[in-house]
Amino acid sequence: MKIFLYDTFFIFNSVTKMGNIEAPIIGKDALGRKVEDLSVVSWWGIDRKEIEWYPKIEYNKCSSCGLCFVTCGRRVFDWDIESVKPIVAHPYNCMVGCNTCAMLCPCEAIKFPDKSYLRKVTTKARVVKKALAIVNSIVLNSEKEKSKT
Repeated sequence: MKIFLYDTFFIFNSVTKMGNIEAPIIGKDALGRKVEDLSVVSWWGIDRKEIEWYPKIEYNKCSSCGLCFVTCGRRVFDWDIESVKPIVAHPYNCMVGCNTCAMLCPCEAIKFPDKSYLRKVTTKARVVKKALAIVNSIVLNSEKEKSKT
């Protein structure tokens, strides 16, 4: 059985979310989609509000295409009807390390902190060590289950 770090990441975050903290629904976005406050869910044991990883929009470059707004599954963005532009309404809902919106932006109007910042955060929090401990636990449990059959 192959387990990838990517899978482990989601396993850990699901456990964290289902554990003591459930992200409350705080409203709806301009499309009527539910918005959860994911800032209350820690990231690998770190208070999410301590990690400054979220998009910033350079409005002088933004064409108002809305791609960031409609593609972000964590509802980081909302839509300002008056200015006809996306806004970063829930910055701490952004998944640490995700920069999909910046990669998709046709105008390069969305910026994130440098990768070196992310490396510092993950190193300080020992994220890889925590992830590997979870992987080892899963593998060990899987092997125990196999030996029972």
